[in-house]
Amino acid sequence: METIKQMQNSLIFVKLAESGSFSGAGKALGISKSQVSKALKALEEDLGVTLLNRNTRQIHLTERGRQYLSHCQQAVNLLESGKTELLATAREPRGNLRVTMAGVFSEKFIAPCLIQMAKKYPHLNVQAHFDSRVVNILENNFDVAIRIGNLPDSSLRSKKIGTREEVILASPQYLKNVSIETPSDLKKANCIGVEAEWTLRRSGKNIKLDVKGNFRSNNPRVMVEALLKGLGVAKLPIAYVEQELKKGKLVSILEEYREPAKDIWFITPHKIKHNHNVELFYEELMQFLEKNGQGEIF
Repeated sequence: METIKQMQNSLIFVKLAESGSFSGAGKALGISKSQVSKALKALEEDLGVTLLNRNTRQIHLTERGRQYLSHCQQAVNLLESGKTELLATAREPRGNLRVTMAGVFSEKFIAPCLIQMAKKYPHLNVQAHFDSRVVNILENNFDVAIRIGNLPDSSLRSKKIGTREEVILASPQYLKNVSIETPSDLKKANCIGVEAEWTLRRSGKNIKLDVKGNFRSNNPRVMVEALLKGLGVAKLPIAYVEQELKKGKLVSILEEYREPAKDIWFITPHKIKHNHNVELFYEELMQFLEKNGQGEIF
């Protein structure tokens, strides 16, 4: 107990010597000037030497005081160095980071961010799992799920990280032969894709349409290729076709009937701050999206 008290008094002595006054040391340490004085007196009695000569205005280290201060400062620096090293090691990501996802948004933004993290943190074991099914992240031991659309009520924690918007589009050559100006015109078009019923929206109201087409695929990249070949009309997320739209290879139609954008979610079993790897992933992902995304809509 006496040793602990002496260590405490020694630290007060260091602050006193560095600040040059009892009031300055007390302010820096959050204690009173009299407490600083008592600590110095107790330390000098324990050591059996005079560490400071003082008058009403100034303090001066004795020769013994300078020697002891040097040893104390070395000890303080060693403690600070150990603390810094320990915190750095504790904050370095280690162990597993398992993420389940699907779609082009994950291919273009989530996976590259995870690759960047794996390169940056060699002790982090990153697992990027693609699955079109909605995987139970608790049963399958995933740390994070990236999902799009409305979320069912659950105990899972979620944060919105962006939105996804779909467009109805076709190639210019296809539209030369088939005029599509209203939703009813889609009935005469070759509507390709997975769904046989399309949902459009105008003035806050949904419009359901049964559509027909002679080509089906659940692979959006294949659908883009089919559109470029002039096969028909499709409904796809902007992320798959942004370059083709910019270059004029594909044309967005029925803009006023476009469905509202769907939210993209970062989902975890527990609060993000309860898992350092997950917290770091969220922070780096948001930075990655801000740097590489096209605004909030993908």
